[in-house]
Amino acid sequence: MNKKLKNFLLILLLLPGFSLVSSAQIVLKTDYTDAANAKQVMPYHLNVYNRITPINRVNPTNNKNAKFCIVRPLGGIAKKGVADITKDSYKWDAKSKSFYTDFTLLKKQLDGIFDDGKDIHQIVLDNPSWAFQRNLKGELLGDTLKVATYGNAEPPRDYKAWGNYVKEVMQFLIATYGSEKMLGIQFGIGREIGTPTHWSGTKAQFFEFYKTSVNAILTVLPNAKVGTHFLWGSSKKAWGTDFVKWAKANKVHYDFVGVSYYPFYQQAARTNFNQVYAKDFAVIKDITEWNNNAKLEMHEYSLIKKLNKAGNAFERAPDAHQNAFMVGLMKMFYQNNMQNVFQWGDGSSYLPASNVLLKMQGNTYFKSTKEGKQQTKNNYIDAIFTKDATKNQYNILAYNYNANPDAKNTENLKLKALVNVKTGTKIKYRVAKYNKIKNSVSWSHWAETFTQGDVDTGKSSLVFSDELPVFSFLKYEVVLPLD
Repeated sequence: MNKKLKNFLLILLLLPGFSLVSSAQIVLKTDYTDAANAKQVMPYHLNVYNRITPINRVNPTNNKNAKFCIVRPLGGIAKKGVADITKDSYKWDAKSKSFYTDFTLLKKQLDGIFDDGKDIHQIVLDNPSWAFQRNLKGELLGDTLKVATYGNAEPPRDYKAWGNYVKEVMQFLIATYGSEKMLGIQFGIGREIGTPTHWSGTKAQFFEFYKTSVNAILTVLPNAKVGTHFLWGSSKKAWGTDFVKWAKANKVHYDFVGVSYYPFYQQAARTNFNQVYAKDFAVIKDITEWNNNAKLEMHEYSLIKKLNKAGNAFERAPDAHQNAFMVGLMKMFYQNNMQNVFQWGDGSSYLPASNVLLKMQGNTYFKSTKEGKQQTKNNYIDAIFTKDATKNQYNILAYNYNANPDAKNTENLKLKALVNVKTGTKIKYRVAKYNKIKNSVSWSHWAETFTQGDVDTGKSSLVFSDELPVFSFLKYEVVLPLD
């Protein structure tokens, strides 16, 4: 090889995104010129955080736009297997033989969030106060409280009393904070229903509980947003599909349905996004009985490595796996119009991916295709294609995940997009790549290249070749000349 050719190849290798691979094995592409490929304007789905009875304010997050879902705000809490009635907002007075309400701690929870300038996305009406295990005479069944892992999992002994209590809760919230503020918050009825430690009653009992609760809420605040939360569709205790059918048949309203999703990071059946959507979410959202004005949310999520024996605590997967998986998860969300991941903790384990996704908020999501043969058949590889019309910028965010946690392979990619400019148009681009060791993203400098002609369509195209290691992601930002 002569000196001039060596120098030429060296220059090419220094260009961001250049690869000597002659034909990429995986081709990810879209046609930005076809309006049919333009789908939703993209929201950022990682602003909501779960907090359990946050009496002493909520723990901080890295997200300045954080909103919170308050879990178990009404009481019914247990500590080390013992009922803690001090947190209850509905109580039994043994002396006067009467029930009464006390919303002091409920107010403290909400004030702690509002006073910090934060918003509440959802208030969950779950774990009824312990007094609801009593009948109208104040008598307990069996003369003892039944305590589950998360507290009171028993259906109220008297649904009419529960309905009246929910009305009182809503009246208190409106009197304290105003109806306008409450209309901006959704009300979840029950938490992860199907889990016996959250709801010990039958499916029919819960549906009646939901109907009673919804009627009470809407009686006080007719336009309130209401819904509920179930296990994933393939779970043995999956009631979401039946709920949607029941609500349709009985004309019972809901604005959202939440699902839980706790995939083990080393299980192919739980991490293959196409399979997961079909088995766990499509069976709820994509059936004919679904309310098309409602949204499907993910009310609990974590990519987990280990689960404890009780099933109420887990060890998260490593950061690199978290980041690659989060990009794939958001691809599934945008592709299937799902909304909002309710996070535990502060989201720091996948912060690099979150920050890249945040920059794409407000972009238009474009449908894309995948072709070719990958080097490792068990890799999950795909990309999110978007357009930022305000900047005339095109974004391609690709990821590579594998259910084998020890995988070490790399895939060769070709990223291709048809655009409305002449072939040979000069464009600017830069590339962001995820560093698994540092758990961070580094950006290249802006570089220039030219659009290419597409043989199949005769249109102009953006074409980039690159390498993508497993458990990582990369992003191309491309700026075209203004029209």
